[in-house]
Amino acid sequence: MTGLRPRCPTGPRPLVPALVLALALALVTGCTTGREIPAPSPLGRAPTAATRPGTPSPSAPDLLLAEQFDMGLPGADPVRCGDELALLTRGRPADRPMAWVSSGRDERRSADAVTFALGDRSALCLYGFAQGKPITLTVAAGGRTYTTPVTPVAALSSGDSSKEELFNGRALEVEDAGGGFLRSGYWTFLPPDPAREAVAATGRLTLTASAGATRATGGIPLRRTRGAETVEGWERGHRLAVFGYPAGTRVPIGIYRLTRTEASARAVLVRKVGQVVMPRSRLAVLSIPQDVFRLVAEAPPKEEVSHCLSVPGIARCVT
Repeated sequence: MTGLRPRCPTGPRPLVPALVLALALALVTGCTTGREIPAPSPLGRAPTAATRPGTPSPSAPDLLLAEQFDMGLPGADPVRCGDELALLTRGRPADRPMAWVSSGRDERRSADAVTFALGDRSALCLYGFAQGKPITLTVAAGGRTYTTPVTPVAALSSGDSSKEELFNGRALEVEDAGGGFLRSGYWTFLPPDPAREAVAATGRLTLTASAGATRATGGIPLRRTRGAETVEGWERGHRLAVFGYPAGTRVPIGIYRLTRTEASARAVLVRKVGQVVMPRSRLAVLSIPQDVFRLVAEAPPKEEVSHCLSVPGIARCVT
């Protein structure tokens, strides 16, 4: 009779043989462990946002949103091509052309390696390439190649950069940084799919720069910085990339009320608006509900309170 639940004994049990006693204990245990305790509801009423599938890990903790935070956590330093070349060559003189993408030195980690990070300000460094000659940059990711024309200029233009630089086919300017270096302007590194997923999964960016007979090939490791960043086309797609957290971790996304003063800016949690489970690539993308997008996209006067999105452990707004 598989559809019936065992009845729990309500009175004292007489002494019985060992076999009968064991059966009675099993019945009692079935009465106590067969019930499910409902999980507590998330903070506030929050619609569930769609995300890529991931499997929660029993060993990974469920992260909690900060109730409030003061903005101003140190980020990465500016990219210094000369200092990074010394790291790449381990202090030896460079005897060949080199090319790499860097997100600068992260103050929260040691600076013993050149790395790049999703969602961080990044720049392209070139060494040993002749001034004024066009350069072709090729990036390999996920079995595909992406080609970018690199144009040396006297001074970088002030146009807006794209988060998809190196992956959108648009020309990238570089200027003379002295000492045989060419350096681009900054952009927020967040490639489009499928390159974004491939870079996150492999944890490495492989690129080749060539100009005539001059050629440089190298690979730079991904720094697994925890955070989130709006995907290119945020105004249309309302998509947010969350990255860097251990695989299997449940990562909530919260909306915060942001109050600014002349001296500081404080964010106070309003409610949770979504959650992702980190896949093996440690990168997940979710769509933000329209009502939440409208709230964080508003541009109120300076004296009024605004809203933004954030994730655990970064103490800054990501919108």
